[in-house]
Amino acid sequence: MTVQAADDVFLAHRGALFGLAYRMLGSIADAEDIVSDTYLRWQRTDHDHGEINDPRAYLFSITARLSIDTLRSARRTRVDYVGTWLPEPLVTDWESPADVVETRDTLSLGLLMVLEQLTPVERAVFVLREAFSYPHGEIAALLESSPANVRQHYRRAQQRLTRAGAPRFLADRAQADELMHRFLAASMTGEVQPLADLLAADAVLYADGGGKASAIRDPAHGRLRLARFFRGLVRQAPPDLRVDLVRANGAPAMLVRTSDEVIGIYALEVGDGEIRAIHAVRNPDKLHRLSP
Repeated sequence: MTVQAADDVFLAHRGALFGLAYRMLGSIADAEDIVSDTYLRWQRTDHDHGEINDPRAYLFSITARLSIDTLRSARRTRVDYVGTWLPEPLVTDWESPADVVETRDTLSLGLLMVLEQLTPVERAVFVLREAFSYPHGEIAALLESSPANVRQHYRRAQQRLTRAGAPRFLADRAQADELMHRFLAASMTGEVQPLADLLAADAVLYADGGGKASAIRDPAHGRLRLARFFRGLVRQAPPDLRVDLVRANGAPAMLVRTSDEVIGIYALEVGDGEIRAIHAVRNPDKLHRLSP
């Protein structure tokens, strides 16, 4: 295999490798680093003497194991994280096609946040199974484990996610978009009730300021509390505030900015015709890629 042919093979799988690493780590920068390291290992591999029978499996194996190692190190720093930790959002424009991010149900901010409850190996098994449809036997080969161990990790992951309240909803795109437009319009009224009417009774607001931006440290619960919170935000908004509709990890979201900087992403989790959760990313370290 020529160098160009090897590069072409890698590029054909690069998007999927990034998707795996991002789902494992919740960080764009870390996922990009993992993909770069995978490429370097791919370059050093002997492609011409039968060392690799299945390039995709080989690349997925490297990416998964590098992600597991990186996640183990990241866990030690996240223990001291100030307030709620949310993933760095993957933001696309509002008009992007529905399939611009594959399998939204495994990419949502809500699920990625709950995946933090899993061990690194459980997370790898769950992501490989749910997002990329690998059977247990192939996952075992990728992770150099046994099918029995993989089944056990997968079963434990499912149990942990159920206990942690993993999102069970994947709203129709048109319904979610309509709710976003109504939520934005209701926010502009400055009234509590129009906002509360769009929220589930047990709606939750998760906010990530990372100790670097103002944000509630603990999740806020209840439609009235959330409605009053957003009314307060609108009343305190600076005169140059601008709200752009975007998609964050496939979900409708508001990108909030001033003329100088992006100050937040507010992504909606919709189910049964209601807004069930809002994920607000305010940590500037997770927004710098979106700066004007």
